[in-house]
Amino acid sequence: MDVNSKEITEKLTFREKKAVLLRLLKEIYLLAPSFIVVTIFRQLFRVAVGYIGIYISTMVLNELQEGTSAERLIPKVVLWMLATLILYLLIGKLSNESEVIKSHSWELLDARKAIKNMEMNYPDLDSPYTNKLYSRMEEDNRWGSGIYGGFDNFEKLCYQIFNALFAIGMLVPVLYELLGHKNVLTYIFFAVLVLVILCNGIAERYFGRKLTEYMALWTNDKPEDTNLMWYYAVYDGISMENRKDVKLYDVIDLLKEYTFVHGMKFLKHKDNLVAGTSGRREFIINILNAGVRGICYLFLTLIAAGGSLAAGLLIRYVACFERLTNSVQNILHDAQAFLLVARRQSTMFEFLDIKPSFYEGKLPVEKRSDNEYEVEFCNVSFRYPGREEYALRNFSLKLRIGERMAVVGKNGSGKTTMIKLLCRLYEPTEGVIYLNGVDIRKYDYCEYMQLFSVVFQDFALFDYSIAENVATGEKYDSEKVVESLIKAGFGERLGRLPDGTETLIDKGYDEKGILFSGGERQKIAIARALYKDSPFILLDEPTAALDPVAEYEVYSAFDEMVGSKTAIYISHRLSSCRFCDDIVVFDKGQVVQRGSHTTLMADESGLYYSLYMAQAQYYENTAVKSEM
Repeated sequence: MDVNSKEITEKLTFREKKAVLLRLLKEIYLLAPSFIVVTIFRQLFRVAVGYIGIYISTMVLNELQEGTSAERLIPKVVLWMLATLILYLLIGKLSNESEVIKSHSWELLDARKAIKNMEMNYPDLDSPYTNKLYSRMEEDNRWGSGIYGGFDNFEKLCYQIFNALFAIGMLVPVLYELLGHKNVLTYIFFAVLVLVILCNGIAERYFGRKLTEYMALWTNDKPEDTNLMWYYAVYDGISMENRKDVKLYDVIDLLKEYTFVHGMKFLKHKDNLVAGTSGRREFIINILNAGVRGICYLFLTLIAAGGSLAAGLLIRYVACFERLTNSVQNILHDAQAFLLVARRQSTMFEFLDIKPSFYEGKLPVEKRSDNEYEVEFCNVSFRYPGREEYALRNFSLKLRIGERMAVVGKNGSGKTTMIKLLCRLYEPTEGVIYLNGVDIRKYDYCEYMQLFSVVFQDFALFDYSIAENVATGEKYDSEKVVESLIKAGFGERLGRLPDGTETLIDKGYDEKGILFSGGERQKIAIARALYKDSPFILLDEPTAALDPVAEYEVYSAFDEMVGSKTAIYISHRLSSCRFCDDIVVFDKGQVVQRGSHTTLMADESGLYYSLYMAQAQYYENTAVKSEM
């Protein structure tokens, strides 16, 4: 099993721990190369300031005991105070720099994940594995400020390591003095000191595992833990999209049940675990530290009583021993926390490391002035990732430039899947799709995509201007934008907008943005497809938000709209398909009928006839009825 795939409660080997820690450090470096250098100097100066304080106070005490005059002592004190002031100024500058770097890194990481989302192949984005991984990644980043916690823990570790090194450096003389007394008490002192430090390590390791178990509660998928249910009820369940249904159907009682009954059981269990763990940890660690301090005080007092240690030095060494024991304990604790952050971020590393699932091709697409392209599906079968059943089975179809094809069938019959395969959002599980006799997988992916303008039923518009949505860019041909909108049936609405094509869609950036209706948004999406001016235009239920009469009006102008382009469109309303000479009927992933409206209606035992007649009673427009 890969390190990144291991659950957070599973033990890691030393090599695996090293791998996740190095990966976290690598990501920190990639996001902010200067952060490590800034952190090292900042923490070094912070520790130095503390030890300068210890040094000055003990120096003054020793000098005064030795009879040094104030005139000789004051310049030394002033010099050390100036050094301290300079260090404080440097610390302040580096602290500001550190906060800016961390804040910027957080934004860069969000941008990097967004870019990864945009660059991933569609099958990878749509796979159950990626969706689960992405949910886990978001959950992991919700706790502990995500990778931001890695930055903070790295700073803490640097501080404690420098603290320990400074303490050891200042303790060298007294340690040398102790080693000079080769007696049983000295050996006992060092043995007990090492033993207590080891006990500190064991305690931190034990409580670190308990903390890991506690944090694993937030990512456990098991329903009985109710953690995800609680989060859903508190955050996602009452989202803006859900609020209407929450009010209309009184779902609030159900959400309250998960929040205040099931959720509170989980939270109480979680809080008892962390509170109990933290309390026991504090108790044991404090006893161990008190033991170390007591032993240090005892031996230093014995040395001082023997006349080998001045009073000022006694205070200095006691302070250094205390700092050393605290630092050792904190290093062990912060190392555990740093490892936990690294493991929590392993889902993000796994997401960023996802490799493309299919070959994107290198062959350039032939640029034909006559737009003579031919697409052919040859015995294509396909099933979605993680599913057993086939969405398409042994599907064959040929489409030439300039043709109009309507695709109809029941929900789940494979209509939209055919479009996704044609656009290389997915690759066939079996069979081949050809463009002018060449396997489409061999073409350069970006060039191939330029051949298609697609409007899916679940299309997306962005919170930019109408023109930028239609042209999908900041630079655009204004006349072409307006022409495309008029062809798509948006001309009348456009004329009533004070800012015209510069009108913002929705209110994501500006309160002046317009909340367009579903039908208006679909017309803008169709205009975007027309603006792209690709040889193929594919419409998958693009007028689902329009009433039947408005839909009929759009399709009546369809020929003028698409011109000489090849057009495939999917519609559940069969009355809108009659202007197409070629209608393909899907059922259970296969083509069961093909022909014109007249031909298909002549077969009263066919699926098309039964579907059409089932819908005919709902159309009240007389012009539509007269053509039935």
